[in-house]
Amino acid sequence: MGGGEPRIPHPFTREERLLEAVRRGDRAAIARALELGASLAAKDDLGRSPVLLAVLADADLDFVRWLHARGAVLDAPDVGGRTALSFAAERGRLDVVRYLVDNGAEVNRRDMQQRTPLFHAALGDHAEVVAFLLDHGADPNARDQFGDTPLIVACAKGNNATATLLLARGADPSLRDQEGRTARERSDPRATPCRRPGLP
Repeated sequence: MGGGEPRIPHPFTREERLLEAVRRGDRAAIARALELGASLAAKDDLGRSPVLLAVLADADLDFVRWLHARGAVLDAPDVGGRTALSFAAERGRLDVVRYLVDNGAEVNRRDMQQRTPLFHAALGDHAEVVAFLLDHGADPNARDQFGDTPLIVACAKGNNATATLLLARGADPSLRDQEGRTARERSDPRATPCRRPGLP
């Protein structure tokens, strides 16, 4: 064994205990941490808030509501600029997406890749979430840092339900990515809505 000073373990802070309890969905431990002075404004080392961690842990909507009722912020971004709404959209959690948007989460907030929650819903082929976001002002022609649009990524993944919906709801198939390719040119061979006659 090497020499030097012995390593002294540092106990969790109250906030770390609270965040760990959120990951486990342990309401009693969260309530105790709050009683001891922990804050629901706490974030982990990746900037993830309690609500964002709850979404990542696939917590049910009731748990998200419970956290919000105790003062947890719903729309705080992590170090990558992603919010609970972004991750809920990626997972196809329409119930959570609806709650977050109805309570003020920003539909067109961009992450560090300049992707909005609509991109993440389109990548996962979550057509119901895509429809809800579009109904609440999501930009169907938003561009990420690569020049991609939600339609381009849906077509590239072969996500037919989402591509069909985006085309019906105003997505522009003539837009090109940073390499000059349209959604049709990027489309997976199975992406029939993206390859129909008449599209650029």
